[in-house]
Amino acid sequence: MRRGIMSYTELTVWTRGIIMDKEGRDIVNSISASARLEGKFAQAMENYVDNPDRTNAPTRKYCRLSDNVLENELTYENEKPNIVVLVEGTMVKGWDYMRGMPPGGTLVINTHYTPEYMIRFVPGPERLAQLVCVDAAKLADHKWLYYRLGQLGLDRLSTEGAAERSKAIAPDIAAPLIAAVVKSTGIVKRETIEPMIANKKAFQMALGELHIMPLKPVAA
Repeated sequence: MRRGIMSYTELTVWTRGIIMDKEGRDIVNSISASARLEGKFAQAMENYVDNPDRTNAPTRKYCRLSDNVLENELTYENEKPNIVVLVEGTMVKGWDYMRGMPPGGTLVINTHYTPEYMIRFVPGPERLAQLVCVDAAKLADHKWLYYRLGQLGLDRLSTEGAAERSKAIAPDIAAPLIAAVVKSTGIVKRETIEPMIANKKAFQMALGELHIMPLKPVAA
């Protein structure tokens, strides 16, 4: 998918069960809702094969957008993600979250490191047109992620499913990650999605503080 030009796009968000489950859902749900407001066909869903009810377990959220009627609404997973988001930076190591990505994709990572540093850990970087890094935890003042790990069980985000106490969309680290996706890909318009975002300060700050590393994807 080229920036601002879309016929069919798949977005896959990798997050962690329970402690960061809502963040992943907020990303795909807000982008899907924005796409529908813009007259596109869109679908957002979760992958329960990943067992999101386990704390810290890697889990995926999916979003599909198209200018035409979706022909694969019953397909359980995104098979060829154009955009991949890693909600937590250490997820960059350990498995092929890039699998299936066609040439010209975008990878967005929540990290304080630069794209020049993070690229060394990316499996199949030749598929990327750009690597985007944004320090979402810092921008959202998300201190527990790095400094209060021992208190995860008491944290307000350490709940699951319908029991989450916060009903706001993107009140935390999802806000800057959504901003990074929107600015780097043009998947939806800023003016469409920004009113949905609870943490508008983090969203707006991310637009000016993300780091984009352009790459030259190798054709398949």
